[in-house]
Amino acid sequence: MTRRRWVALVVLVALGVGLLLTVALVPWGDDAPATSAPVVYQQGDTIEVTDGDTFVIGLPANPSTGYAWSAGDDPDVEFVSSRQVPGGSQPGASGTQELTFRATRPGTSILELAYARSFESGIPPAKTAKFPVTVTG
Repeated sequence: MTRRRWVALVVLVALGVGLLLTVALVPWGDDAPATSAPVVYQQGDTIEVTDGDTFVIGLPANPSTGYAWSAGDDPDVEFVSSRQVPGGSQPGASGTQELTFRATRPGTSILELAYARSFESGIPPAKTAKFPVTVTG
């Protein structure tokens, strides 16, 4: 083997070892900061949060019936979003509706939710849920 080939072989081996060490030793984790999931409150829970915190209420729901949970006005929290969590793989199976709220100012109130069909105006809700909410500053 000529001297040039030996030099090329040594350089390639050195690059390969360097690449292997880089892949093995460099932490390749997600650089995004870890965030914890908000607490999911269930019926009967008392909600205690700090101003600016986000929290979730999970209640049984079956969207195939046309019913959905909605929140009444509350001076201390604001509605952020809602999502349906399936309860099974069968069509029409009930699941959980998760409603996300954000605490907007310190105070104590009762957050009222109604399980009703949006297209049936003037008819009382099929279910209601009330959550005592305390927002601290």
